[in-house]
Amino acid sequence: MEKRETETRFVPARVADNSFNNPEYRKVLENLTGWQKRAWLNGDWDIAAGQYFTTLRREIHVVDSVPEGPMFDETRAREFFIALDYGFAHYTVALLGCTDGDGNIFVLDEHAERLWLPERHAAAIKAMVGRHKIGDRKLEIGDLKRIVAGADVFSRQSDGTTIAAQYAKHGITLRCANTDRVNGWAEIMTRFGDVDAGIRPTLFIHSRCSRLLETLPSLQHDPNKAEDILKVDADEDGIGGDDAADCLRYLVATKSRTITQRKLRGL
Repeated sequence: MEKRETETRFVPARVADNSFNNPEYRKVLENLTGWQKRAWLNGDWDIAAGQYFTTLRREIHVVDSVPEGPMFDETRAREFFIALDYGFAHYTVALLGCTDGDGNIFVLDEHAERLWLPERHAAAIKAMVGRHKIGDRKLEIGDLKRIVAGADVFSRQSDGTTIAAQYAKHGITLRCANTDRVNGWAEIMTRFGDVDAGIRPTLFIHSRCSRLLETLPSLQHDPNKAEDILKVDADEDGIGGDDAADCLRYLVATKSRTITQRKLRGL
C-alpha cells in the first residue's frame, strides 16, 4: 500500500454533475476540441504534454467484474499467461493476462512489490493466479500457456546463478520475453485502437491493476527517439517508474511458440 490520500479524498465531478451550471458555460465546453474537451468537459485528466498513449480511455479500456462499468467474464478466456518485469530496488511487476476467442487480450490481475526476494514474489504470483478460475476449479501455474520475463533475469550473477533459476526453484519457469521496445509499444498502441476514429480496441485492463493503470497515462515520448517511451525510474519511496508498462509490453508482444507439422509427399 502506498498510503496516499490518508487525510483527503479526491472526488471526481464533471460539468454535467452540477445541475446549477450555466447552460452557456456548458455549451462553451462542448465546442472545445482535443485535449481541452477531454479534460474540461469529460473530466479526463489522464492527459499530459508529450503523452505516448493518447488513445487510452478509462471508460473504454478498463473492465471490471461488476455491472457499474464494462465487464469481463473469465469463462470467455481461451488461454492464460503471465509476464514479469524483475526488480529489487525497483518494482517487480507480474501481470496475468488472457485471450478470448476473438483475439482480445485482457490484463486480469497484477502483482507489484519492491524490496522482496524471488521466493516471496513466487508465492504472491501463485496466490494471484489462484484468485482466478479455469472451468470449475482454481487456476494454477501449470495451466498457464507461458510465463515470460525480461532478459535481465537470465544474466548470470557473480556466483553463477540467475534470477530465473531462483524462480524455477519455487515452481515458476520463466522464458525470455520479446523485449523489442519500439515494436512492443507499437503493438500496445495498435491494440488500444482509436475510439474517436472508430477503430475498435483489442486490449483491456481490469480495474484491479492499479499500478499499471496509474503508469500508462504518465508515459511520454522519448525526445531522442520519438517512437520509444522515455525511461523513468521509481523514486526512493517507490512512486513512479515504468516497470508496469514494461511488463505489459512483454505480455502483449510475446507470442506463443507454435509447432507446425507438415506431411511431405513424394513426386
